[in-house]
Amino acid sequence: MRARPPSMRVNCCKRNCCKKIVARLSRLMSDEEYEIEAGGELLMHSYETLPDNCKKYWKKRYQLFHKFDEGIYMTSELWYSVTPELMAIFTATLIAELMPDARNVLDICCGGGGNTIQFANFFETVGAIDINALNEQCTRHNAAVYGVEEKIWSHIGDWNEMCKLVNGKVCQDWIPENLRKSADTNHIFDFIFASPPWGGPAYTKTGEDFDVINMEPFGLDRFIKQLLQYTENIGLFLPKSSNLDQLRQVTSDNFGDGLCRIIYLYHDDYCSGMLALFGTALTDPNFTCD
Repeated sequence: MRARPPSMRVNCCKRNCCKKIVARLSRLMSDEEYEIEAGGELLMHSYETLPDNCKKYWKKRYQLFHKFDEGIYMTSELWYSVTPELMAIFTATLIAELMPDARNVLDICCGGGGNTIQFANFFETVGAIDINALNEQCTRHNAAVYGVEEKIWSHIGDWNEMCKLVNGKVCQDWIPENLRKSADTNHIFDFIFASPPWGGPAYTKTGEDFDVINMEPFGLDRFIKQLLQYTENIGLFLPKSSNLDQLRQVTSDNFGDGLCRIIYLYHDDYCSGMLALFGTALTDPNFTCD
């Protein structure tokens, strides 16, 4: 990892937080257990049914969900984009420790529900947002497998459209009525998490710093401003090669003298990405991640 410039106000730490899940469930799915969505996407797989480009992920299925054999749903894309379970547990545990009074959490780009499920183990309500209806279906189903479905509400939609102002006011149409606020809308959620798309497994091949400002479809500065309409505390899972100078600039532009806490997340001794935390509650310099 490159050393950061000494002038950068970024709080960095490493944590080898994700080791292999030891438990292995032995039951295999039978043919009649395969689940096919109406659109033709196979959501439950054996090794033979996986698309060729996903077969290399089969051996990691229990690292993604240790309850995989209990009927976990994943689209072919989710096999390489869902958060490994121990990383999701670490993230949820960390936020709960930093924000012990938090109750309402939002997970944008929820994918297969890896993070959503673990947040539901710590917080009263968790919203799961995704533009892909199949992903939302997988999240709801997988939450039921883990027994936390009653703590989760979901919405299918394009975040860039959902957060647009309506008559000059923050849009809350997509939020459950019991969570809406007539004032102080930036406190609707105690914490918002997002693992935005990076461009697939090939994103690292350029060898250059990842441009978070122009990241599609969520350029970082614009994304942060959107999120600040609903919360003061933000967590983003970003590529490990994210440009730190850009992160410093975005932090300064949106939080003034505030800090950005960066934690590099490791899985099987491999750095999978960085967790960037914004907001006073999440960047207390007296809290360490050792």
